[in-house]
This record gives sequence, C-alpha cells and structure tokens, in this order.
Amino acid sequence: MAASGEALSPVSDEPQLVARATRGDREAFAALVERYADQAFAVAYGFLQHVEDSEDLVHDAFIRALERIDSLQPGSSFGAWFYRLLVNTALNRRKYLARRRMEEVPITATGGASPALDSERAELRGRLTWALSKLPAELETIVILHDLEGFTHPEIARVLEIPEGTCRSHLSRARRMLRDLLKEYQHHG
Repeated sequence: MAASGEALSPVSDEPQLVARATRGDREAFAALVERYADQAFAVAYGFLQHVEDSEDLVHDAFIRALERIDSLQPGSSFGAWFYRLLVNTALNRRKYLARRRMEEVPITATGGASPALDSERAELRGRLTWALSKLPAELETIVILHDLEGFTHPEIARVLEIPEGTCRSHLSRARRMLRDLLKEYQHHG
C-alpha cells in the first residue's frame, strides 16, 4: 500500500516484469495488474465515489497501460507511471460522469447504525464531496492521494511530476481552501 511506501517503490522483480510486458508477455502484465489493482481501485474510488464506475475506470486504465507500456522509461517505477495515467483518466472520467449525472452523492450502508447516524454520515460525505469538487484538479488530486489513500509526499510528487515542496504547499493550500469551503457550505447550505 502507498502508506507503507510500497505502492510506488519498484518490487525487486518489477523491472523484469515490465521488460517482459513490453515484449508482449501477457502473464507479466497480469502480474503487474495483480500487484496494483487493489490500490488502483482505492484511488479511483477516491475520485469517483461509485463502485462500478471505479471498477470500470481501473479496467480502462490498465488497458491504456498495456497499450502504452512501451513508453515507460527503463528503470522507471511502473507504479508512479501507472498512477499518473490512472489519475489523469480519473479526472477525465469524472468530468464525463458529471455531465451525465447531476452531482449524485453516494450513500453507503453503515452496517447497522441508526437512521439518524446514516443521515448524518451521508450529509458529511455530501459536504466533503462538494468541497473537494470545488478545488482545482491538482489540489483535489493531492488531497485524495495523501489524505484518503495514504500516499507520501515523495510518491505524490513522482505521480504528478512536481517538486515535493510544491506537493506540500499545494496540500496545505488545499486544506485551507477545504476549511473555507466547508464553512461556506455550513453558512449557506
């Protein structure tokens, strides 16, 4: 998982898997998919907040990765390259879905909690989803990767191809903006 630093750090056999996948070895690519699928779904869900859409997004991102794997520079981290592709695909997909649906906010079951608590959680999820959607795309991406998915600043910097210091300052700015947006929502919502 990203939180432990494994998501973007090449595993010892990863360069060999990438080299084999580049030569068309489907089993090698399947091993890469297996390695990154769970975290990819978590990242996709952080953007889309919908299970089926997230599954479709991950599937599409892996297909794009297979089609473009020969563009991965030798020695580069497959994880960082793939997550960059996934994030870009997620941002594009979310724009498409937003046009298709009118800001549908998912409500998930809370496993036996009271209806009042379910309602409160749904309201909180709605507020947070609304506030995140108001951030510029790069700031939203950093918040999702760092605060929701546990990526470290160096990992995010590699995925987004920005300096680590920029990542830190963007996260700080995004959190300030979220606080302001949530205050605004509370006063006007």
